[in-house]
Amino acid sequence: MTLIDALGLPQTRGRVPLVLAQLVDALGTGLFLPFAVVYFHAAKGVPLATVGVMLSVAALLSLPAGPLAGPLIDRFGPRRVVVASNLVRVLTFSGYVFTDVPWQLVVLVTVTLWGESQFRPAAAALVAQVADGGQRARWYAMDRALRNVGFGAGGLLGSALVGWGGSPGYTAVVVFNAVSFLVAAALVAAWSRAAAPVASGPGPGSAPAGDGPGTGRAGYREVLADRAFRGVLVTVAVFGLCDLALTVLLSAYVIEARGLPAWQPGTLFALNTLLVVLGQTAVARAVEHRRRPRVLQAAALLWTVSFGLFAVVPGEHGALAFAVLALGMVVFTAAELLQAPTSSALTVAMAGERLRGRYLGLEELMWGVARVLAPALFTWLLAKGPGLPWLALGLCCLAAVGVLCRLDRVLPAHVRRETVGG
Repeated sequence: MTLIDALGLPQTRGRVPLVLAQLVDALGTGLFLPFAVVYFHAAKGVPLATVGVMLSVAALLSLPAGPLAGPLIDRFGPRRVVVASNLVRVLTFSGYVFTDVPWQLVVLVTVTLWGESQFRPAAAALVAQVADGGQRARWYAMDRALRNVGFGAGGLLGSALVGWGGSPGYTAVVVFNAVSFLVAAALVAAWSRAAAPVASGPGPGSAPAGDGPGTGRAGYREVLADRAFRGVLVTVAVFGLCDLALTVLLSAYVIEARGLPAWQPGTLFALNTLLVVLGQTAVARAVEHRRRPRVLQAAALLWTVSFGLFAVVPGEHGALAFAVLALGMVVFTAAELLQAPTSSALTVAMAGERLRGRYLGLEELMWGVARVLAPALFTWLLAKGPGLPWLALGLCCLAAVGVLCRLDRVLPAHVRRETVGG
């Protein structure tokens, strides 16, 4: 067994530019993401309340982007859509530097989110094309690990720039982010499929070697007629809410609802990032011979356990509270490590190449719905009672387990037989 195989990494020979593009993209995003709200407030002078409304409106307006990406991916191929979405974000982040008018910023943020929402399904479809047979989940796992490395490194670099340069430091963060998208676009555009070895025996649902458009003509009506995939979309929405609980809910719960020290959420986020970086590819390798619905059921049950732990955190005992939160975060991360590479692999396996963009576009739509719902839903439940958001999430996860049990019976035979690595 080679070291690459032992670590759960995919074969990347001939695909190094794509790996570098993933890392550069994540580094740039990590530069800006922690400072998005503060940037518009501190560097542009927009009131915080207005910033919140601005970002919510932009997120709502960008919901159609995922479904609209589907036909583009199927017609022009995922590589072209990845390059185009990166170039769109080069333009919008460059535009941030030159305006401080709120309505113009709303337009720029909306177009940025459109680029992001088209990038994600296109990147997933590109992975499906370039992965050797049986290694898709490993590629999705490596992408997630690289993104966490990039987010962490970018966040540290961004903090240094802001701390050193003040308002000009914020501008530098935005400029560097624009440059990172440009470099990522250039790397993907320059990569040639001919440089990669031929994949070994594509299985059912696998893509042919080319980067061109899918054959045939079909629309979303055919995708939505897939009853099994409608069930998958339900689980995607639930898992989207679970994932967003970390960034949207946890800090407010720990600091405001439980009155715990402000250092605890940051430490928990760091623990999550470290576990993802160290464990994502190894976990993907460990479960790659398991059937996908079963792996997703395990993820949902682990999330239910983690939410139960978060709900019973004792606010009056700081050390004990942190121990329970840390244990909950370990279980939460274990669920993430199982779900993240498996969900996309399941969607790709169900789609085949002809409709792959549309399937992934609808998956992105469900993530967009979760991103719109999560802030309002979580804060409303938190105001009603500290444990209510976690209870609601746990019940959603148990419902997802039921949906996945049914899916395991109604999936097409070739998809049901495939394992995570398929």
